[in-house]
Amino acid sequence: MRLPDFLKHVALNQLRQQMGAELISWNSGGNWDPIDIELDGEGIEIPPEEIIIAPDGTLEYEGRKVVVYIRDQYVFGSDKLVDIDELVAPEQLCKFHVADCSILKTMRSQNRYDRYVVATRTDGMFVVNFLVGGRIHDKGERVERRLYVCKKCLDKLDYKNYRGQKTQQNEIRESFDLKAFFEKYGVQIIDKPTDDDLTAPVNIYSRDWDQISSNYRAKMGWKCEKCSIDLRGRKEFLEVHHINGLKHDNKEENLRALCIRCHAEMPRHQHLKSSLKYKEF
Repeated sequence: MRLPDFLKHVALNQLRQQMGAELISWNSGGNWDPIDIELDGEGIEIPPEEIIIAPDGTLEYEGRKVVVYIRDQYVFGSDKLVDIDELVAPEQLCKFHVADCSILKTMRSQNRYDRYVVATRTDGMFVVNFLVGGRIHDKGERVERRLYVCKKCLDKLDYKNYRGQKTQQNEIRESFDLKAFFEKYGVQIIDKPTDDDLTAPVNIYSRDWDQISSNYRAKMGWKCEKCSIDLRGRKEFLEVHHINGLKHDNKEENLRALCIRCHAEMPRHQHLKSSLKYKEF
């Protein structure tokens, strides 16, 4: 695996921001040869747009089979940090994908595919960031969890006659083995990944989000961009939505001012309907 670009390292950049240090260009004055390092069982990440769909419906990068999943997973129902050991049940976590199933197609159509990262582990364990109350769990340790394979993927591939085994489908999913899958569909290790699974930005709001949100809502005249309700008199009910689901991507084209009712209708935002703020609105 190629060494990571430390300019993109989350922890180092957060420390730099806290120190108020500017990011400057640096040149060693010489040419450095790239160093490739073999990682045994470690996940790697590749920009999702570089993944192609193979004729058999599986996912590939440079001719090698890969798996995609959502690394940064939110824990709803509590504003307090919880014990991550209570979140071990695979059913509570997002599933990983081995094929271009209907769920991935829907996420692309909703411009939310960038939430996925690529992993090539074969032991069924995945690095997961638990996000609680808009921030990463404060213990800060690397968390690994077992994830289930997506049922839609198994159906698309008809893996082990999945469609015809109505009474055995849960068993097929629970016994799904990535090593066996890659042996059947192709080689799994990627030679030169662009990044490792610890360097991608964590999907949380930036430090200046409150100001960005306020500025954007003011620019939109404090009106919902979907239903056009004017909320200048009740500004707290107008929120800013990230179209692609990446809370750190504050490009204006990725933002949309929405009243909380319209915001709750966006993909994966139904949890807003149970909030006191929604009920008051």
